[in-house]
Amino acid sequence: MLDMKLRAYQIGPAIVHLTFESMFGKGAYIQHILPEEPLLQRVTNELFTTAPTIIAALFLAGECLQIERDIMIWNNKTFLKKPMLVKEEKAIVMFRRWYSQFYSENSPRLGNASKTLDW
Repeated sequence: MLDMKLRAYQIGPAIVHLTFESMFGKGAYIQHILPEEPLLQRVTNELFTTAPTIIAALFLAGECLQIERDIMIWNNKTFLKKPMLVKEEKAIVMFRRWYSQFYSENSPRLGNASKTLDW
């Protein structure tokens, strides 16, 4: 059985900072998501670890696979102002409320952002 201590922080809408300790070593993983234009984002993954190189490579490969799976969801998502959620999904409402602080009424939307380069 693999025992791992994991601590993850979502810092704003675009940075994830994760630290871990396992039988293979300690480490820190940082992910940045940078919007480059409407519907195009650059994802950067950084891993600093004392674990063997093969373990680090497997960790990053797993993260890349997860991002590839997420892309299908991102490309087909529809925003619902009041989605129907079950009680186990109440964290989604809290996350949306927290995330909304990074946007205002004047934040660019895809419809008007694609007409100009001033997004």
